[in-house]
Amino acid sequence: MHSMTDRSVRRRLAVLAGILMLAMAGIAAAAAAPAAPLPRLEVMSDAGGSRLQVNGHDFMVLGMNWDYVPIGQNYNYSLWVQPDAIITDVLAREMPLLQAMGVNTIRQYVGVPPRWVQHIYEKYGIFTVLNHTVGRYGLTIDGAWLPNTDYSDPRVRSQLKGEVAALVDEYKARRAC
Repeated sequence: MHSMTDRSVRRRLAVLAGILMLAMAGIAAAAAAPAAPLPRLEVMSDAGGSRLQVNGHDFMVLGMNWDYVPIGQNYNYSLWVQPDAIITDVLAREMPLLQAMGVNTIRQYVGVPPRWVQHIYEKYGIFTVLNHTVGRYGLTIDGAWLPNTDYSDPRVRSQLKGEVAALVDEYKARRAC
């Protein structure tokens, strides 16, 4: 029998693995090149406890939140709607800095297109964890903005489940490239 702590750790690792798998579902080679093998992510449990493994090797997530907002811009700025040349240039400056710090995983909010998740992994070896806010800051239901999310409301649960399912589908579709 495992203690509550062991179950809690396994559950958290499973959630983390699931999130990484969601992000990695978007990782495949460009359509013009042969498909790159996707990393195999698993939560392993044994007498020593539970741990995340990537391709059969223990994996310690060394991560951080990452976003790019140029000086003079605010929270409305989105790197991902800029021309490809700007995005590529920003990533070429920022990702080597993260690599030098030992970062192997970044957390980004939804909105980063799957092809850039793929690019970051293939070029820099950095995993991406996507963060859907799941109504944390409010949401719009039936055309009305609700600043406080009532998770007991079936409409809220249905909408949020639909949004997360759509996010999974968007990234999972990249697997077929």
